[in-house]
Amino acid sequence: MTQPNPRRRLTPEELAVSKERASAKRRFRRRWASDATIEELCGEFGMDEPALMAYAASLGIVGRDPPGCYLPTREEILLACAKFRAGWSETERQSRLGGRSPV
Repeated sequence: MTQPNPRRRLTPEELAVSKERASAKRRFRRRWASDATIEELCGEFGMDEPALMAYAASLGIVGRDPPGCYLPTREEILLACAKFRAGWSETERQSRLGGRSPV
């Protein structure tokens, strides 16, 4: 099997297809990051949900944050837990942690 020539220039038709594909990917990424629902995206891109999710995965997009959802960092979660534990008595600490040392 022959290898494609890396120095070969794209034909005008190939270039147009490549530009259209890149434009579609950019549009998909923008809409994915918007507040559009999965159902809206499916209708807009003409895909069912599994195909939409597979396309997103093929672009390296995993998961989707709900609009307006606050996602704390690991450090923020640990700090909030420490604040709760700071108010515990030694008996309550042992009861809640089952004799384990805190994380």
